[in-house]
This record gives sequence, structure tokens and C-alpha cells, in this order.
Amino acid sequence: MAPLIGLALSVLPSLAKRIVDNVLPDVESKVTGVVRNVLGTTDPAEIERKLQDAKLAAELRLALARIEAEADAREQQMRLETMRLQFETFRAELGDTKSARDTMTSLVKEGSIIAWGPVVVSTIVVVGFFVVLRQLVIGDIVLTAESQARFQIVNITVGALTAGFATVISFWLGSSQGSRTKDMNALRAQGLVADAQRESAQATRDIVTEQGRQTAALIGKVTAAPPPPAPAAAAPAKSARRFQRCMQTIFQHEGGYADHPHDPGGATNMGITHKTLAAWRKVESCTREEVRALTEEEATEIYRALYWNALNCDQLPLGVDLVTFDFGVNAGVGRAARMLQSIVGVEADGQIGPITLGAVKQMEAEFVITRFSERRLDYYKSLAGWETFGRGWERRTSETREIALRQAAEPARG
Repeated sequence: MAPLIGLALSVLPSLAKRIVDNVLPDVESKVTGVVRNVLGTTDPAEIERKLQDAKLAAELRLALARIEAEADAREQQMRLETMRLQFETFRAELGDTKSARDTMTSLVKEGSIIAWGPVVVSTIVVVGFFVVLRQLVIGDIVLTAESQARFQIVNITVGALTAGFATVISFWLGSSQGSRTKDMNALRAQGLVADAQRESAQATRDIVTEQGRQTAALIGKVTAAPPPPAPAAAAPAKSARRFQRCMQTIFQHEGGYADHPHDPGGATNMGITHKTLAAWRKVESCTREEVRALTEEEATEIYRALYWNALNCDQLPLGVDLVTFDFGVNAGVGRAARMLQSIVGVEADGQIGPITLGAVKQMEAEFVITRFSERRLDYYKSLAGWETFGRGWERRTSETREIALRQAAEPARG
């Protein structure tokens, strides 16, 4: 298999059936041409690199989907053409085997003497058959050496009369049933062709509908497919680096101990409220002194377990992890998860799982970061504390957005 074909199948696996059945002429060259035109290269390594771009991957998937739809339409046309040819053949056979009774009826209506031919022949055969049969039943036949030759002739005659009698019965009694059978077969064939036409029309509508759905999904760059898992050995080190870098931003924003009278969180240190600390330590409550004595190491572990891991930030793209994590710390894990899900167009159930992760990875990180920051600021403005804390919330949102955008751009520079 050509390398470009393999890469195309990794983007749209369902296209493999169309390449194997070869319904569409030159399907492999069409696929290769689409990959080359969309990505601008035939180098497999360069293609794999470009497919990391969600926009290019979506554009290629849409172009390949058009080829698949074209093959589906071609298959339906071939099926309909086969049914049409079968019907024409059957109809021709019916014309060649027209009922004998219809032919005789026409001759009688025209007053042709030929019409009496079958009647005379049938009468002779039937009378002769029964006369010979009667003679054989009631006659006294004695076989002698002189009569053996005549007996063989009689035997041959009886066989011929029996065959002729059967033919007469079939001619006069079987033609009506044969005509009815042929008529029923003709109607059945017409029904099959009509069913094939309806099936083809429905299949074409289904193809158009599915292609429209795929186009809308690709334009939105949202898919339910989960991203490929990261290598197990590399995940822990990467997670530690990303988490520690995001924690630096969190600590810069949260600062040290605070107990603002208008802050509903109450006594807070490094962003950890007294209620969160009590839940972490599995105690009923924590005093202000205990909150003030909170160490950075314990705060880090709280953030890792209750916020970073809860939001599955290890699997989010660079930059997106920071804005989601920071808002989760400031406004709650469930709210941060639902806001991210609403942006990428999946069900907002508050749980960042494979579906949400797959949808996020199909979108540009810069777009998600920007849209998330806009939604975040809208949320703050809806709160009653906007007049008191609005300036700080706005500054935090802006600073987090700028840091996240720089982080998201790092792979492009590398």
C-alpha cells in the first residue's frame, strides 16, 4: 500500500472499504491527489507533522469524506443499473414466450383456418389414445413369433400417443396457468425495480445528509474520538514539569494569607480556604492559625489532587491546562469543566473525560484559551462581588490568558 494511502486511512478509516472494493475508478489516485493538494506535500514525515494541525486535519478529512460519498453514490448507480438490465432481460423473455392461448385467440378472431389445426390434431390424438388404450385393456393379445414385430410397432405407437396426449393436456389446460405465472413474475420484477429505485434514492439522501453532518462537525473541528494515549514512560515527567510551571502562576495570583470580610471563602492561604483545608485533612474545621501555618508543599499537594487531577489537566493541550486549572482553583472544578465543555461543543456534565479531551484536541489551543478567558470574565461580571473584586479578577484573567497563549505557542517555535 502506498504511504499516502496509509496516512489517508489513518485520518478516515472507513475509506478502506472503498479502496478494497474499487467501485470508484482510480480511487487510490484520487485519494493520493487529495492528500497532496490539501497538505501540499508527498513526504510522509512532513504529512504526519502537518496533520497535527487540527485545521488541516479537518480539511483533509472533509475532502476524503467527499471521495467516500462519491464511491457510495457510484455503488448505488451500479446496483440500479444491474436491476434495470435484469428486468429488461426478463421482459424480453416474456415477449419471446408469449402464451399459446393468446395466439390461438387472435387466429380465431381473424377467422383463420389455421385456428382449427390444433383442434383437429388434439381430437385425433385424444381419440386415438383412448381407442388404443381400450383395446389394450379389454383385448385378448397373444404373442406369437409372427406377431412380435407388430406388437413392437403397437408399443411405439402407444408411447407416441401417450406423449401426444400429455402435450394436448399441457396445451389446453396448462397455458392459462403459465400465463398467470408469467404475469405474476412480470409484476414481481417491476416491483423489484421500483424497490431498487426507492432504495437508491433513499441511499443518496442518506449520503447527502451524512456528508452534511460530517461537514458541520469538521468545520466545528469537534469529534468524539479520544486522543491517542501518551507513552506511559514519558507521562510522569511531563506531568510534573507542566504542573509545577502552572503552580507558579497559581501562587503568584493567590498570594499569601488573606481574610477579607467580603470574601465568601473566609480565611484563605495561597488560595486554599479553611473549608478546603479541613476537607483535605478530614477534620471538621480548621482555625485561622492552622490556615496561616499552611506550607507550600501541602498546598501544592492539595492543588494537584483536588484541582489539577480532578480536571485531567495532564491530558489538556499546553495553555488550555493553565486557564482551566486557574479558573477551577478560583471558581470551582465543576464550573471550570463545564465552561471548557461548552466551548468545545460537548455535553457539559462537569467531567473532563475522553470525549471532552478528544474535542479539545481537535481545536486550536489559542482559540480555546481566548474563548475560555472571555467566558470567564463574563462569569465574574455576573457576580455580586464584581464591584469589590472585579479589578483583581479582570487582571488575573488577563495575566493567565497571556501566559497560556505563550505556552500554547511553544511547540510551534520548537
